[in-house]
Amino acid sequence: MGKALQGQVWRAANRDHGRQFIDEQTIRNVAQNKAKPSLWGRVGEYSNQDSYGRLRPWPRARCACHLGGADFLAMLGTYATLPAIQQAQPWTRVGRLTQSFHWTCGASFWQRLLAGQDQPAAEQEALQAAIRTTLLQEVEAATWVDAANITETIAPRVAAQASAPASQSVQLSNPATGQDSDRKGQAGWADTVLMHGRIFTGDVDRPWCGALAIADGRILLAGDWQQVQERVGPETEVIDLQGRVVIPGLNDAHMHHTPDPMGIRLPLDLEADPFLDELLALLKTAVAESPEGTWIYATLGANLINEPRLDRILLDQLAPAHPVLLLGMTNHTNILNSVAMARLGLDDAVLDPVGGVYERLPGSRRLSGRIHEYASWSPQRCFASMATVEEGVASLQALAADCLRWGITSIQNMTWTPAERYITMLQVAALPIRVRVIRFPPSGHAGRLISDGYGLPRHPGERIEFHGTKWILDGTPIEGGAAVTHAYSGAAAANAMTPLHGIENFSRQEIKHMLQESLQAGEQLLLHAIGDRTLESVLCVLEEFEPQVDWRARALRIEHADGLTPAQLARLPDTGAMVVQNPTHFWFYAGDSGFSSFSGAFRSLAQAGVSVAIGSDGPLNPFLSLFAAIDHPARPGEAMTMEQAVRAYTYGSAVAEGHGADKGRLLPGCVADLAVLSQDIFSVAPEMLPQTCSVLTMVDGQTVYRSAAF
Repeated sequence: MGKALQGQVWRAANRDHGRQFIDEQTIRNVAQNKAKPSLWGRVGEYSNQDSYGRLRPWPRARCACHLGGADFLAMLGTYATLPAIQQAQPWTRVGRLTQSFHWTCGASFWQRLLAGQDQPAAEQEALQAAIRTTLLQEVEAATWVDAANITETIAPRVAAQASAPASQSVQLSNPATGQDSDRKGQAGWADTVLMHGRIFTGDVDRPWCGALAIADGRILLAGDWQQVQERVGPETEVIDLQGRVVIPGLNDAHMHHTPDPMGIRLPLDLEADPFLDELLALLKTAVAESPEGTWIYATLGANLINEPRLDRILLDQLAPAHPVLLLGMTNHTNILNSVAMARLGLDDAVLDPVGGVYERLPGSRRLSGRIHEYASWSPQRCFASMATVEEGVASLQALAADCLRWGITSIQNMTWTPAERYITMLQVAALPIRVRVIRFPPSGHAGRLISDGYGLPRHPGERIEFHGTKWILDGTPIEGGAAVTHAYSGAAAANAMTPLHGIENFSRQEIKHMLQESLQAGEQLLLHAIGDRTLESVLCVLEEFEPQVDWRARALRIEHADGLTPAQLARLPDTGAMVVQNPTHFWFYAGDSGFSSFSGAFRSLAQAGVSVAIGSDGPLNPFLSLFAAIDHPARPGEAMTMEQAVRAYTYGSAVAEGHGADKGRLLPGCVADLAVLSQDIFSVAPEMLPQTCSVLTMVDGQTVYRSAAF
């Protein structure tokens, strides 16, 4: 966009995307821009091969983890990629590290396009025009309805330039009466009725209905229109679904949202999984274009995680005065330079924590900068603690905005931010979605810090819960850390001097202690276990545990369980444990990647009677996860039906947080959390699923998001 645009005016964008600057010249140019070819139409020209000729692990950019073209471009334009809609923000500009669009698998693809790195100037101009037009359309049409009347945190550079009110609440009214629809149901009347839809209730015996009545935040009646219309009163809001599909609100049972402080994020493309030369070139640029002391941050793909040359010594040569923190995409192996280690309280005298390892330079006690498993917890929590409450609120609100656009009404989060601080951020953010915070304690040299987070209330705020404890029992296959019987092959083992089998972070005796602690505290226990050796330890401890416990009633969770063998699967139902699966991980196990021992058990779990829930643990887009769930690129025989997958993503996830009795299904008495979808996910071609979004999202029977398309 070159020159600074003049005559900026405030326009209220839909509430989930904060406020944007829209320039008057752009408004005048909208008609001209309409004549230009759409960039989205040209996305298919970009190959899903990277610069090294390798196929990306994710589906190609056209259909992977993206909203419709216009919506996704609008989202990118909203979140600081084009600050103030004045110019494309260079990636070297210091900004908030945690931005909501980083939770999509194709984010880097779009960042490169927006930065003009992968296209000639003419195409960049067309892209910028498309973004302008799209943003204008979104601003004029979309609506966020905020029942809690929350206050937005506006970036300081924006707040300094305008004094518009920071929040506004929109009341929906009955189109027939024009009256406000926020009054509670009286005399058996519904507050809201949805009619003429295909409504998936999630109930096994009666999975479908055509209409819903909602009162006092809960489902009053699920049936056909003839039944439900009797609940329509003089103040009932009636929503004609026009044949659209409705599902219970999606519940992401496994994520790791962590607001980070200000800094520079290197634009590494995880889809392309770059090599060391690309990382070093970006790092040099970041150092040259930022003041000393600026945090430089990146997320590494499998190649860089397993690159033995990438250590403190190399990073110090390129960034002697900048703290550099490189996080593996799995967060089980991270790499720091000397300045970062000093900032985060690490020195060469530090002792390995239980369940973790600080690598040392050969022949010395000096830290190499490569840290694994629980050795990462303390420095990463320290880094996360540097984020201000305001930065955390902004990050949470951006995350909630994306959740509502995708019909996610609940999230279960295991954050590296200390629990008390994260809950403070949540209390200030006053989000319209439900957030469960799960204890994610660190460990020290003397043992696990089991007291971490104890004493905090279970219900610290509206729609906020704090309960459950998660422990990491092994690593992941990406870095060869999941404990397996058969040695790794492929990239993870390429630099190993001996056969690589991974490591169990804790002994069986320690796992037994975890179970005992959960019983004593009355807390749910979540165990990350991927490799078959680790899963064998969990099964043996459960089978031998005394006294006998109904772990099913306590919703004992095994996270992932990707290495489960057929023999172990046969034993699992008797333990009562459930599995929280992450379908997007299946792409890593597809093809000849050295992960042949990881089946990604899914359908067979349900067939065996094991309760299954779904979490993202990566790209936030739930319809990308559903695509992987019904396709299962690694083991097609493990694919679920769409009904099974949606049930796992809603009711299964409710069971996984102890709310299966009244959440996750659209049945009388259940909370009225739901999403009206942009397309029929039960009939659309699977490859089109990631383009799905919600056009209307409800939480507690209140409309908290409504798009321009509905």
